[in-house]
Amino acid sequence: MVELPELARKLMTEGKNFASVATLMPDGSPQVSVVWIDTDGRYILFNTVRGRLKERNLHRDPGVALSITNSQNPYQEVIIRGRVVEMT
Repeated sequence: MVELPELARKLMTEGKNFASVATLMPDGSPQVSVVWIDTDGRYILFNTVRGRLKERNLHRDPGVALSITNSQNPYQEVIIRGRVVEMT
């Protein structure tokens, strides 16, 4: 596992920044949702309602990509690719 970059931690904890979360549909096409994000210092946390498309996609394929944009400077962003490790 790779440590979260400092800019990613900053964007998740300072200000009101959103992330665009990309998951894969059954046919392999991308699906993107805008979500609030947070971190526990090690993992990225985001919320979804059970039964939503994003949750169903992640149960089938845990691959995910996030684009976190600074709401005060939209040219500052972090893109993270990885896998969901836990859904509670």
